[in-house]
Amino acid sequence: MASINSLVMRVRSSFDEVPSSGLGTLVWYSSVIFAVLGLVSGVLTYLVLSNLTPLRPSPVIIWSLLSTNIFIVTGLVFIIGWQLIALRRARRAKRAGARLHSRLVTLFAVIASVPAILVALFATVTLDRGLDSWFSNRTKAIINNTTAVANAYLSEHREGLRRDVLMMARDLTRASEVLMEDTRRSQNFITAQAALRSMPQALIVQRDGTVVLAASNNMDILPDLPPDEAFDAANNGDPVLITVSERAQVRALMKLQGFDDYYLYATRFVASNVLEHLSRSDAAVREYSTMESRRYEAQLTFALVYIVLTLVILLSAIWLGLLIANRLVQPISALINATQKLGDGDLSARVHADNRNDDEVGQLARTFNTMAERISNQQTELITARDDLDERAKFTEMVLSGVSSGVIGVDENGRINHVNEAAEFVFNLNETEVAGRKLEDVIPAFAELLRSGSKKVKTGKIKQIAIRDRDGNEHSLSVSTAQSDTAYGVNFVLTFDDVTNLISAQRTAAWADIARRIAHEIKNPLTPIQLSAERLQSKYGSNIADQPDVFAQCTQTIIRQVEDIGRMVDEFASFARMPKPVMREFDAADTVSQAVFLQRIAHPEISYRFGHEGTLMMVGDKRQLSQALTNALKNAQEAVSANDPDNDAAIIEVRLEASDNELKISVFDNGPGWPKKNRYSLVEPYNTSRAQGTGLGLSIVKKVMEDHSGFLLLEDAPWCASGGTGAGLILVFPLHHKETVGHSRVLEET
Repeated sequence: MASINSLVMRVRSSFDEVPSSGLGTLVWYSSVIFAVLGLVSGVLTYLVLSNLTPLRPSPVIIWSLLSTNIFIVTGLVFIIGWQLIALRRARRAKRAGARLHSRLVTLFAVIASVPAILVALFATVTLDRGLDSWFSNRTKAIINNTTAVANAYLSEHREGLRRDVLMMARDLTRASEVLMEDTRRSQNFITAQAALRSMPQALIVQRDGTVVLAASNNMDILPDLPPDEAFDAANNGDPVLITVSERAQVRALMKLQGFDDYYLYATRFVASNVLEHLSRSDAAVREYSTMESRRYEAQLTFALVYIVLTLVILLSAIWLGLLIANRLVQPISALINATQKLGDGDLSARVHADNRNDDEVGQLARTFNTMAERISNQQTELITARDDLDERAKFTEMVLSGVSSGVIGVDENGRINHVNEAAEFVFNLNETEVAGRKLEDVIPAFAELLRSGSKKVKTGKIKQIAIRDRDGNEHSLSVSTAQSDTAYGVNFVLTFDDVTNLISAQRTAAWADIARRIAHEIKNPLTPIQLSAERLQSKYGSNIADQPDVFAQCTQTIIRQVEDIGRMVDEFASFARMPKPVMREFDAADTVSQAVFLQRIAHPEISYRFGHEGTLMMVGDKRQLSQALTNALKNAQEAVSANDPDNDAAIIEVRLEASDNELKISVFDNGPGWPKKNRYSLVEPYNTSRAQGTGLGLSIVKKVMEDHSGFLLLEDAPWCASGGTGAGLILVFPLHHKETVGHSRVLEET
C-alpha cells in the first residue's frame, strides 16, 4: 500500500511540475486537456451507444461523437508522438534512465493495448452477430406476419364496407324514381339501408360538398368530405375506399347510377388498436427495411466508433502510462545523474528526496545523499590531511634542497623515489628521469651498499666509498643509510656528502705542513754546503795537479745541485706560506701580457699566441695572479716540451674572455693533453705525471683560485675536436669580487 500511495502522490505531484520551455508547457497542458477530453468522450460515447442517455444514437449524434473522438485521437497521437520522439532522442543521447523509461513505456502500452484491443474485437464481433440476428429471415418473417395480420383485418373491414356500399348503391339506384319524388321516404330509405348494414353514417353528397341525404344527423362522424382525387376515382363506377387511422374509420365513396352528380359516402368503425398497431407495424417495417438496406453502413459506422473509442481509451492509457513512467524514472534518472557527477568529482551532487515519499526510491535517494555527504566530508578531511602532508613534504623538500648533502630515497623494490638537488648535481642526474628506475642501474655502488646489509640496514652507519663519474673523475663520498618501516612497505634513505674537496684540503694542509718542515730542515745546511764548495773551488782549484778538471766538475756539480735543491725548497716554502691576497683593482690584460712576454723570452722555440687588446679591469691580487699564470704557462711549456723537445710546431695559446659576471683566462697547448680519467687529481700537491715535476704548480694555481673565489677547469684543447691533441687550463674569476673571500670550490668538467 505504501508503494501505491507513493505512486499516486507522484502522479498527483507531476501536475505541479510543468516544463519551463514554451513548447514543453504547451504540450504539457495540451496533453492534460486531451487526456481529460478523451476520458469524458469515451464515457459519453459508451453511454449514448448503450441508450443510457436521453440522446438517441442517431447518425448525426454518432457522427458527431465519431468526429470528436477522431479529433481527440489526433491530438493524443501528436502529443504521444512528441513524447516518444523526445524519449528516442534521450535514448540516442544515452541519457540516464532513458532505457528504463523506454521499457516502462512499452510495458504500460502493452498493458493498456491488450485489453482495449480485446474489447474492441469483442464489441465488433458482438455487433456483427447482433446485426446478423436482427436481419435474419426469422425476424423478417415475424415482422412481415405481424403486418400481414393487421392488414388482413383491415382488408376484411374494407372489403365488407365495399360490398355493402355496392349493394346499397344498387338499391338506391333501383329506387331512384321514388326517392327523387318523395324526400321523406328517401330519408327513411337511406337510414334503413345504413342501419341494415351497420353503418354509423351514410351520406348522399355532391362533388361540391352539398349533403343531399344523410342517414345520421351526427356530422362529427364524417366531419370532412373526400378529396377531389376520390371523386375522380369514383367516377369510374367502383367504390373508392379511404382509411382514416386517426379516427379509426374506413370510408367508401361511390358514384350513384341514375343520379346526376350524386355520390354515396359511407363509413364504418374499426378497432383503434388494430389501426395503431398496423401503423406501428408499417413504420417498423419501413424502418427495418431502411436499416437492412443500410446495414453495412451502420456496421461500419459502429465499428469506426468502437475503434476510435478504443483508440481514445488506448491513447489516454498510454499517456497516463507515460506520465507514470516519467514519475517512476525521474528519481532514478536523477540518481544516475547525481552518481555520474559524484563519479566525476562533483561531491556537491545531491538528489531531491521528498520526505512524504517513504517508498524504496525515497529511501534510496536519502541513502545516496547520506553517502555523498560522508564522501564529501571524507574528501574534505583527506584534502586537509593532504595539504598538511604537502606542507610537510614541501618543508622537507626545502630542507633537503637547502642542505649540501645529497639525499636519495629508495623503496623496498630498490627503485628510486626521491633525489634532491645536491644528489642531482653530484651525479649529474634529473629526478624526473631517474624516478622509478632501479638504484643498481643508476648508482651501482649505492645498490651494493644496500645489498651488503639486506637483512637490516643499520641506521646512522657511515661508510666512505670512492666512485667515478662518467668522465672518469674519482669522488670520495661519505654515505650513511637509514631504514624506515611503514604500513606501505620498507623505504631506505641514503645520505651522502662529497668529501673530495675536504680530503683534498686536508691533504693540501698536510703537505703544506710537510713542506714547511722540509723547507726549514733542508734550507739551513744548504748555504754552508754551497759556500764550502765555492771555497774549495777558489782555494784549492789551482793547487790540484792531478785531474784538476774533475775537481772543478765535482765542485760545480755540488753548487748546481745545491741551487736546484734551494729552488725546490723555495717552492716548498712558497706553497706552505701562500700569503693572503691583497685585493686591488688592476688591469688583467696587462698582467697576462707580461706573463706571456716573460715566457716568450725564456722559451723562444715555442709559439706563444695572445692577441687581446685594450684593458680589462678586475679586483684581485696582481702578484698571485702573475704567480698562477706563470705556473700555468710553465705547465703548458713542460707539456709541449715533453711531447717533443725539438718540436718546431709547439704552440701555447692564451685567451682572455670577459662577461658580465666572470673573467676567463684560458691556456691551451698542443701537448699530449690531460689524462682521460681522474684528471683533477693532478691539482693535488706532489701529484704529477712528469719525471722532473714537483707536483706543486697546479696546486698553487688552485690555491690562488680559491683565494679569489674562482675555480679551475681542466679541459681539452679546442683543436682536439678535429683530431689534434692538447690540454686546456681555464682560470675563472668573478668580476665583482666580494669583500670577504669565502672558500672556493673546484668545478669538475661537465
